[in-house]
Amino acid sequence: MTPIIRRSALPPRIFLKPFQEVVSWISSACAFLLLLSQAGQWLPPADLLNHLLPQLLMVSAIFVAMQLGFAIRYRNSLWAPLAIACLVIGVAGRMVLPEIAAAAPSPPDRHGRNYRFAVFNMKQKNHTPDAVIDWLTNNAFDFAVLLEADASVIRAVDRAYPHAANCLENKRRCSTVVISARAPAKIRGLASWDPQNRKSLSAIETVFCLDGQELTIIGAHLSRPWPPFAQNRDLKDLLRHVAASNDRNIIVAGDFNSTPWSFRFRAFDRKLGLTRVTRSLFTWPADRIVPPLLPLDHIFVSRGIRAGAPHTAAANGSDHRPVVMTFSLSQSGDHAHQAVCSTSS
Repeated sequence: MTPIIRRSALPPRIFLKPFQEVVSWISSACAFLLLLSQAGQWLPPADLLNHLLPQLLMVSAIFVAMQLGFAIRYRNSLWAPLAIACLVIGVAGRMVLPEIAAAAPSPPDRHGRNYRFAVFNMKQKNHTPDAVIDWLTNNAFDFAVLLEADASVIRAVDRAYPHAANCLENKRRCSTVVISARAPAKIRGLASWDPQNRKSLSAIETVFCLDGQELTIIGAHLSRPWPPFAQNRDLKDLLRHVAASNDRNIIVAGDFNSTPWSFRFRAFDRKLGLTRVTRSLFTWPADRIVPPLLPLDHIFVSRGIRAGAPHTAAANGSDHRPVVMTFSLSQSGDHAHQAVCSTSS
């Protein structure tokens, strides 16, 4: 009589060994990519990995945890690679966790005048421009920075926003625009050689007079992360432009095509000397089934501005979500640098 072999009597490792090997290979590959991303401090191409650092960390943590479970269960895994993987995850995690845990900005002044502000990459080939027009008109922002802005949309919102200044000072067409119901006291184009096609810095500086105080708004659109040297050049150019604007009240906003975990962007953030109020605000891509994966759109404010916590709005046919915030101007401090407003008043 043939003995009956029960399935439960077979060692489960026979069935799990191929799966365990796959898990081990994936966790090792993720650890290698995380280690390579840290080389982005010195190698700009390696810094590209840091744009996906949260997703890479999440996948790494899942597979390392699975591998750790196998190691505890069967006691025959190599502990050294596991320890190295955990160490690399910890080092990379130091770049992500502070961003997520950052304190919310101070709320605007409840007793003073509050202003509404938006920054929105409309997408050059937006197939639903009417949605953008309705959104801008219905919200009646005090100021808005528009990127990849279509001239027809700017004309359509002319009644709500009669004043528009682009990165070529309205002398020629440029897709980076600041719109407002208020007339700017000064505009300065900061465009490089390609103001339309996202291959170089496309930026505009506008100065507004608000109750005797100057407010400088710089809208910027930087080139894409690849090649990395081009974006690094844009960041340096923008730093130079902001440094030349010694205004107490300044907002720098736009599509930086960079995440806050990139070493290049982190260095820019430190040198800029402003406070970034957009923390882990994921804005791109907004035209997919899954939620946006990358925070590419950022807002920086100076110490004279009290900004409320920004939030995203509907994409309105774009591949970016707009970012909206409310802010107020601090009434304290001297006005020694209010040259434009003192001249115009």
